[in-house]
Amino acid sequence: MAASSQGSDLRTCLDRLDADLFELGPRPEGMNALERLLCLCLQGKSTLDVAENAVSTLKARYGNWSEIRVARHYEIRDVLKAGRVPDAEERTHEAQEYLRRVFGLQNHLELDWLYDATSERRSRMLNQLAMAPVHAAAVLDLDAWERDEPLPMDKDLKRVVGRLGLVKSNPKEAEVRELLAPLFEGDDLYRNFVKLRVLAELGADPRNPQSKSAQALATLWAERKSRSLKKFSAAASELGLPVSLAMIKATDDASGGGAKKVTKKATKKKVAAKKAPAKKKVSKKDSTSKKSASP
Repeated sequence: MAASSQGSDLRTCLDRLDADLFELGPRPEGMNALERLLCLCLQGKSTLDVAENAVSTLKARYGNWSEIRVARHYEIRDVLKAGRVPDAEERTHEAQEYLRRVFGLQNHLELDWLYDATSERRSRMLNQLAMAPVHAAAVLDLDAWERDEPLPMDKDLKRVVGRLGLVKSNPKEAEVRELLAPLFEGDDLYRNFVKLRVLAELGADPRNPQSKSAQALATLWAERKSRSLKKFSAAASELGLPVSLAMIKATDDASGGGAKKVTKKATKKKVAAKKAPAKKKVSKKDSTSKKSASP
């Protein structure tokens, strides 16, 4: 299979993973590492701009993040509600828990050192934090990337394209770069880079290539061009990936969900008809005799 054809197939697969989790872009100007990671922790199932609104709302109200860390819960919640941030109660808890954990790990809240650290050091910090989402490491790696340097091409990216059969085992870095370069152009950079890293994290365990998650990844790839999204979305869910509403609707339409509802209604009517007492038939002869007997 030619590299261009392989890249096209991979793009098709990644495009189907359409969810708010992957609506990402570069770090906003003036946002430090502590705030960027907080946004990722607050994102949840919504788009990142909702979390960014929560962070900017808190910054506008308080002097510093340490003040937010020790503030009363209801005070933070009310500030978020006033800023029309959805799920204010839950996001208040997550924001304060995040700040307390960061402070507990290093006795201060400065995290800009993450952008000067190695990818492995960033991952260790995220693991210690124990509340960062699965895509946080990939986002921070891109944030730390110097644009005049080659794009970070770590072992996770190599492993996932290898598991999909797009390159041979232990491929040369040049092969992987040639395959993936068209996917990382312009606005697609963060979206596709993060999707591939998440697929590697969730479905390409280096120690267990025959695991259930590995099988789900194989199914996801096999169903990349299927007109029905039923098996594709099931595999995505098995991996722990969010499934977009558009994907759910397309899956329901393909599986005939509406037709099944109609069938159930029709069945209920038939059952009701069977249970109803049958009306006694009156023959023409009986009808005539009744008329003649009447006065």
